[in-house]
Amino acid sequence: MPLKIDCDVVKDSLTMSVSPGLDYVVKTAERVWQMEPHRFVRIPVADRDREPVAVNAIWTDYGLRPSASNLAFIIQDVSQQDINQWKRWLADWPIRAGLLVSDKIYLVQHCQESGRLQERELEAESLATELTAPSSKAFTPKALVEFRTGQLSLADLEESVSERSFSFLIRQRANLDRAFQSAINGALNEIGISRKRNSKSLMSSRTEIAGHAIRVAIAFLAARILEDKGFFGDDELRIPTNDPRLLLNRTVPLANGFFKKALEESIPHLPERILQPLAAHLGSSVSFALVDHRDVGLLYERAIKELPTQVAGNNWSDLQRHYTPVAIAERMLELLPLERLRPEDRIIFDPAAGSGSLLLAATSRLALMSDIPEDISRRKSYLEMHVAGNDLDRYADLVTQLRYTLARESLGQNVPFPFPSHFSHKNYDDINEKNLGFKPHVIVANPPFAEDGNRQRAVKFIEQVLSWMNKGDQFAFVLPQSFLTARTHGISDARHLLTEHCQIFEVWQCPEKTIGIGAEQAVCIVLGSLGKPQILIPSAARAVFSRVKESVSNVREQGFLGKKWILDLDSNHWDFVTAPPIDIKVSTISLGNLFYVFNGVNPGKSGKNYKILQESSLGIEYKLCWGSRWRDPNRLWADPNRVPEDKRWLMYGKKYLEGPRLENAKLFDLPKILVGRKVNRGTLYPLAAQLDTTGLCPDNNIFCVLPAKQAGKYTRGYENTEFSAEWNSLSYESQRFWLLGILASNIGNALSLIGRKTHEITTAELCTLQLPLKVDLRIIEVISKIISLEQTDGSTAELSELRNQLNLLVEESYGNPCWIEIARTGIPPELEEWKSERTKPTFSVMGQVLDISQDNSRILLYLNGMLDDNREAWLPVLPEMPGWALDGTVFDAEISQDVETFEELTQRPWAIRRFRHTSRPYLTDDELREELGI
Repeated sequence: MPLKIDCDVVKDSLTMSVSPGLDYVVKTAERVWQMEPHRFVRIPVADRDREPVAVNAIWTDYGLRPSASNLAFIIQDVSQQDINQWKRWLADWPIRAGLLVSDKIYLVQHCQESGRLQERELEAESLATELTAPSSKAFTPKALVEFRTGQLSLADLEESVSERSFSFLIRQRANLDRAFQSAINGALNEIGISRKRNSKSLMSSRTEIAGHAIRVAIAFLAARILEDKGFFGDDELRIPTNDPRLLLNRTVPLANGFFKKALEESIPHLPERILQPLAAHLGSSVSFALVDHRDVGLLYERAIKELPTQVAGNNWSDLQRHYTPVAIAERMLELLPLERLRPEDRIIFDPAAGSGSLLLAATSRLALMSDIPEDISRRKSYLEMHVAGNDLDRYADLVTQLRYTLARESLGQNVPFPFPSHFSHKNYDDINEKNLGFKPHVIVANPPFAEDGNRQRAVKFIEQVLSWMNKGDQFAFVLPQSFLTARTHGISDARHLLTEHCQIFEVWQCPEKTIGIGAEQAVCIVLGSLGKPQILIPSAARAVFSRVKESVSNVREQGFLGKKWILDLDSNHWDFVTAPPIDIKVSTISLGNLFYVFNGVNPGKSGKNYKILQESSLGIEYKLCWGSRWRDPNRLWADPNRVPEDKRWLMYGKKYLEGPRLENAKLFDLPKILVGRKVNRGTLYPLAAQLDTTGLCPDNNIFCVLPAKQAGKYTRGYENTEFSAEWNSLSYESQRFWLLGILASNIGNALSLIGRKTHEITTAELCTLQLPLKVDLRIIEVISKIISLEQTDGSTAELSELRNQLNLLVEESYGNPCWIEIARTGIPPELEEWKSERTKPTFSVMGQVLDISQDNSRILLYLNGMLDDNREAWLPVLPEMPGWALDGTVFDAEISQDVETFEELTQRPWAIRRFRHTSRPYLTDDELREELGI
């Protein structure tokens, strides 16, 4: 049975012990601030297993619907024994102050300097004076200035989030996520669906019921958010509904078709025992009163993650797995310079809209702009007409409408946030300028990545949408990471098209699981505008390589984009987009000029007669087996004893292997360098280089590397190398040791990332790796010591010290260049810097990039607004600066209040953020004179 709730008990709890003075106190605050409070809003408390508590009266900035970032002041009637408990809650909540009304009136206020609570007792007759005193400004609810009365834009909401608000927000999200997870898990457990589902199993009745449960969970969650936001009217007690059927029946007549689909097509399949966990975890036990439009997207994403992978087909297309996280979508729109387009031309179109993340971000971005209509009805009409979507799936707009409804209710009716007036259901392959029905000037999309014959579908998409666009139109595309490096399936042609005909503002790289539900594919995101500028303007690149959970979650949920560097794009390749270039000043030589590179053996897909045995037999050729799984990532020596005895030998020859590499049969038996071919770049050592002293025969996931002279052959394209006398004087062992030192170093691994794919390095990429032309014999000595220590299980501390020496020596061999190292494992160090700065109070500055250094490592920046005596200085690349600002466009930005000089900004480059293009750059001279009244 669904949970029952005693309405009389709830009403008693919400109205208990109302002090005779409470009404007087509330009316006084209303009169002083000329603003009505929200009544009986349920706010979650930190106490374990306690339901949210209802607050008698709460004021928010601008009178908006309550959220974690806009709470200003509360008035609460409390009994004397509960005062300390309410003080603890006030200390935990992101609210600036409150009045606790008992037999006395207590003003409890947060002190900004110490972060502690201050309290003092007030007399009822002096209350109005206290609420208008200068000291009250710290907690007085913000109101619109007179000339903006009654007109509120999304820009009024987009203020810096305080550290307390941010901490509360993170806890609230975690609690709601946990509640939603518990609700879904409980329902799936009742159905009998295992959490570890086999994605290859066939669709069953249980998995179909699970799909229905997920749909109802999303609908019930959405309805509960609407209920807690006051969607159903001003029921002052706001008693939560614990029955999914009852609440959906109440919602369907007032909202869009997704609720109807859940009520009519899914609930009939669900018995009460399956609905019970939804009621228990999403009903009165939680409060959604403080969630905002971004939280809604995160909760939707959580639900879709739990959808069994076997649930597919047209009946389930309303539950979109191809999902762009809200934070990523907002960053894509934020970093496009839409201000360069005239307001009437800012028509944003997503041809593959899916569940609508990019459309929501587009509406948010437009609503923040200062040159759109101020009148509330004209603003609403403008936003409706200037965002458009399309998706082949006829149910896609149901979820999009649902998310718009939730966003609108989270913001409040005074903030226009309308659903786009145009949402079509065409195959975007069939869309052209004639049948589109409107002229988009901004295209944003996360198109399908699948290969279609010998073409990548994303490539066809790029070619098509660029044909719709005019010079100056802008775009932001989510693409597979292979788009940056691949030379097949038309990808290189698409890169050439973008480079030759567009200005690329930025290219981002995001790790696996960032975009899409359960996505295992790394992605890149390209932002730009149509029309190549007359002069070369550098582009910006950003990247997060680390795949650890905290790193990925901050990209997905907070829009963290990682390290940034500046580059000049080449139409033939985008190598320096994949990893920061390293400006090497010394002479270098390609690895392929000195060494021969070949693959290990290929057993073939069928396996043929490929066998790994414990010992060799007479009459059959055997070789010592080796694979990546036996590599010790902390050692440079490939220890043959790590191979289990029963897998030590493999039968060698055409009869047993699909690719025996017979031309290199004798070379397998020689000492050599082993380099990982299939190694993810998000590892500590993406080259995975080791020294083989035994004569191992690796599989085809490993390259073998020998001195070319010793091998008596060269990799194709490097046949005519002439060796220097210095090189010829080295023994083959010394040549191997030297190369191993380069390949095992930090800078060597960083160089290998330039131009390579996410999961592998090719023979050509390895052969083009630049090595120092001059051999430093100290590298050979250090490697010799490391190998000797590893072979005898030497001291770990000594090995660590030798690895540090090696890194310094190799960097010296490359001329000690300045280079940007991107964290490939663990939590990126810059993540903490980014998180620390974003909650600090800020002040505004105006600036401009005046120049960029020749090696693209520094910018000459003009800033007006800081206390520094200087107005310009050379700085490292600022990580949050948009790519469009590199052309010298004047910008506004926010900078942390405790940063006063360029020197301090150099130490804390994340302190400057929230860059904004200057408004109205499109005005002609005549229009500008008219604007200024000249």
